[in-house]
Amino acid sequence: MRPIVLPVLSLAALLLIWESLVWLFEVPSYLLPAPSSVWASGLQILSAVPVHVWATLYTVLAGFLVSVIIAIPLGVLISLNRVASEAIYPLLVFANAIPVIAIAPIIVVMLGTGIESRLVINFLVCFFPIMVATATGILDTPKAYLDLSRSTGAGFMTSLVTIRMPHAVPFIFSGLKIGITLSVIGAVVGEFITSNRGLGYLIVSSTTNFDLARAMFAVVVLAIMSVVLFQGVQIIQKFWFPWSIKAQDMK
Repeated sequence: MRPIVLPVLSLAALLLIWESLVWLFEVPSYLLPAPSSVWASGLQILSAVPVHVWATLYTVLAGFLVSVIIAIPLGVLISLNRVASEAIYPLLVFANAIPVIAIAPIIVVMLGTGIESRLVINFLVCFFPIMVATATGILDTPKAYLDLSRSTGAGFMTSLVTIRMPHAVPFIFSGLKIGITLSVIGAVVGEFITSNRGLGYLIVSSTTNFDLARAMFAVVVLAIMSVVLFQGVQIIQKFWFPWSIKAQDMK
């Protein structure tokens, strides 16, 4: 129980110190609310929280799904085709180097204030690590495995499906775990720019009114969402690809 008890005790001690310092120095709530104020503010808006959570969660999952559908095949393509890699990969690196927060307003002007712009912002945030992880896993396939498959007469697709892709599964899930957490960030950035609901919108509207307690409550909910989604990806890996966990631990 130590891995569970110690972090809980550390968190409780941190909250206690935080609460004590705010009370001791009489810090105004609009500068730094105490944990008790954050909790009380959250209870006040508890009935509206599910609406904001669902709006953010929909953007997160939709953007993440689009990223997976595009990133994994593209990762396979650039890892197996040198021409495609030389033509596409530098452009992807350049696109990933551009801060999303800088081009988010441009995307909103181009696509409007609907869900489409938030999905594009989300996609740009979480696409790259999934694609790179996939390509890395494909290229990491041991040459001895490929030589053995060729010696048995296996074709390109057979080798890809039975050797390269299974070997890349641990890498792909590493990228998916990074991508799902980045997807939460992308959704919030999109809601900062254009949204009338969602946890990102709740943070912006609360800070505009100097209600930091409510904004911090929304941040806590976002952190919980990110942890739950990360664990969800890990559970999928354990359930569908349990052998990849052992392979991942061996690397």
